[in-house]
Amino acid sequence: MAALTRERILTCAVAMADRDGLDAVTLRRIAGELGVHVTSLYNHVETRDAITDGIVEALLDEAHLPVTPLGWEEWTRSFLSAMDTLAGQHPGAFAAFSHRPVQGPRAAASFEVALGAFGEAGLSPQDAYGAVKSVAFVGLMVGTERSMAARGQQLETAMDELPAESFPRFHALEGHDPTSAWSFSTETLVAGLRAQIAASGH
Repeated sequence: MAALTRERILTCAVAMADRDGLDAVTLRRIAGELGVHVTSLYNHVETRDAITDGIVEALLDEAHLPVTPLGWEEWTRSFLSAMDTLAGQHPGAFAAFSHRPVQGPRAAASFEVALGAFGEAGLSPQDAYGAVKSVAFVGLMVGTERSMAARGQQLETAMDELPAESFPRFHALEGHDPTSAWSFSTETLVAGLRAQIAASGH
C-alpha cells in the first residue's frame, strides 16, 4: 500500500468532490477510500476545513495562475482563462473556492504580480487592489457557472414557469447559449478596467 501522505489524501478529496460533490467529502469517507482508519488522517489534515483548504491549494497548484511579470490585461485574461479551465476540469471541487478564503503563497504570488501590473498602469495601491478583487470576483462567479454546467445543472431561468405575455424578453432568449455571457463578462471587465486606468491619467 502506498504511504499515507497529505498529497495522497488531497488527491482523493478532489476526486471525491468531483465525483460526488464537495458536501460528500468527509474525513471518514476519505479514510474508507484509502483503506485506513480515520485517525490516521489527523497527522496530515486535522479537520474538515483543513481538507477544504487543501482542495483549494491543490486546485491552485493545477491552475498555473500567472506568476511572472506581465501587463494588467494579459494577467486578467490569463487569470480568468485559468479559472474557467479549472472549473471545467473540477466541477465538484471548484465549489471549495466559495467555502473557504483563498489564501497562501500560491494565490498571493499571482495577486502580487497583478498588483504590480495595475500599479504600473497607473492605479493607486487601493485601486489596484480593487481591480484585482474585481477580476477574482468574475473568475469565481463564471467558474461557478462553468462547474454547474459541467455537472449538468440548470443554468437558465425555467421559461415554462414564466408566462410569455408577462416576460416577453425572457422568452426571446430561449435557445440562447448561456456560455456567451461568460466571454461577455470578460470583455466588459477588461473594458471597465481600461476606462478606470484611463481616468487615472495614465
